[in-house]
Amino acid sequence: MSPVSPDLTPFGFTATESRVYGALLRLGPSTGYAVAHRSRLARANSYAALEGLVTRRAAVRLPGRPARYRATDPQALLAQLAAAQGAALERLGRALQDTSPGPEPETRSIEGARAVANLVLQLVARAERGVEGVIAPDLLRPTLPAWRRAATRAELELRVAGEVPTEASGLVRGTIEADRPTVLLIDDVQAIALATAGEPVVGIWSSHPAVLALARAALRSGA
Repeated sequence: MSPVSPDLTPFGFTATESRVYGALLRLGPSTGYAVAHRSRLARANSYAALEGLVTRRAAVRLPGRPARYRATDPQALLAQLAAAQGAALERLGRALQDTSPGPEPETRSIEGARAVANLVLQLVARAERGVEGVIAPDLLRPTLPAWRRAATRAELELRVAGEVPTEASGLVRGTIEADRPTVLLIDDVQAIALATAGEPVVGIWSSHPAVLALARAALRSGA
């Protein structure tokens, strides 16, 4: 079965750039001609896409003639895109907070470990007063930057369901039974609650008073 080509279009890349990035990953360091041949594109379109990838730091132009290009490591690109998306979401969050008239409370579902981690990163990093809750070690590790940032201005009352990661020891209050679900209260106005097991990871985010009350009660009962 042929490998699935990565789709970069949701992150502002053109369809041609996305196609060329996939070809470059499979080929390794290559000329524009080789990439055009592999991706079945006109050479001019291939070179234009390669230069677009270089501009967006998804590829590197190597020294020498003829010009050769190398795809940015996928994990490095993923981290770069996540940082860019996070910064854009933070700017949007500040703008909405400044301009939106009191919205109606809502509850939304979350599915997938990456989606959950991204949501925790965004909400915890912007916490102003405090974050209280229980969190699984596997969710705490990838969201540590947000917890460190929150700790500079907000009060953290955080317990880990299981063993505390060494790098997080200064951020948590203690531990609790490993089978306890993740429940987080952010500034007492938003809640995240996740199921205890199963794949994919599923849960909810809510600003509804009834859900917030349930989250508080769940945390108090396990104190």
